[in-house]
Amino acid sequence: MGMQQDEDRSLAEDITTPIKIEPGQDYAAPDNWTWKYISTSQPNAAVFHISHSESTRVLIDKIGPDDSPADANYVLKEEIPIVILDSLDKYWAAESRTRMPLSGVRVPVEGDTVAEAKQALAADLGAQLRLLLLLSSSHKGKIAPALLENLKYLSSCMEAGPGPS
Repeated sequence: MGMQQDEDRSLAEDITTPIKIEPGQDYAAPDNWTWKYISTSQPNAAVFHISHSESTRVLIDKIGPDDSPADANYVLKEEIPIVILDSLDKYWAAESRTRMPLSGVRVPVEGDTVAEAKQALAADLGAQLRLLLLLSSSHKGKIAPALLENLKYLSSCMEAGPGPS
């Protein structure tokens, strides 16, 4: 009989339920909760490689005009500091946080060699600049402040390249 009583109680009366249930209310988040948006585009491959490696060396390096691909739309005109992560099977190149104003997690760019990773990063920065220029142009310059700061920085250290031939 005691067991039957426990099974018949409503969910709202169950002391193991960690939420307050109000009949007739149709909302999922309690009033005292705050939500933060979290991007799902985290650098999954890089995180997997780095966290599953036997060891990871972190190298301070730089990229410059010589690292830009020959057919890039935008090329570096000066050297900028970068970080290289060595996960034994790949090298991952990423911008230095001290120079890039855009907040958030940057996806490191991979390569089989340091030179390959650096060239891939230079190409990626050129693609970022091109995308930011298109975005800014289509929105008449009214883009998010962090994106605008990144656009200003990339414009200061990159210039138009030869493009594909």
